[in-house]
Amino acid sequence: MRGRRERRIAGLALLPAACLALAACAAEGGADGPDATGAQDVVDITEQQGSVEEFVGALEDAETDRCEAAEGGWIGEGTVTNPTGAAQSYRLYVAFTENGDTRGLVQVDVESVPAGESAPWRAEADLSGDGLQCVLRVERFDPQ
Repeated sequence: MRGRRERRIAGLALLPAACLALAACAAEGGADGPDATGAQDVVDITEQQGSVEEFVGALEDAETDRCEAAEGGWIGEGTVTNPTGAAQSYRLYVAFTENGDTRGLVQVDVESVPAGESAPWRAEADLSGDGLQCVLRVERFDPQ
């Protein structure tokens, strides 16, 4: 796979801009927390990348081909297609949501997609539950 990096992010407080941009972002659950049992499924941070200074919102460049439970968690995957005349990189924030609440957020970087070509993206989250949805925020920027 072409230059794909994945970062797992816990706590939307670390990415408030991403949270505000995701339509599915919602406040935490009621007094009992995210679910009635008080259990919290979060995706751990393995490393954090600084934000991209100049990007274009590019949700229309991304497709989600799969968002489903898999052994050990949830998987979201699809493609990004570069419509420009020059190579572009992408940063996707894949929110795994349930009933409007964000249960996990995974950052996926797809580096240097040539003009007019497509590249795959994949996000894995160690989450349990049925009926989660994948909600994307997509940023396109010049490769660095």
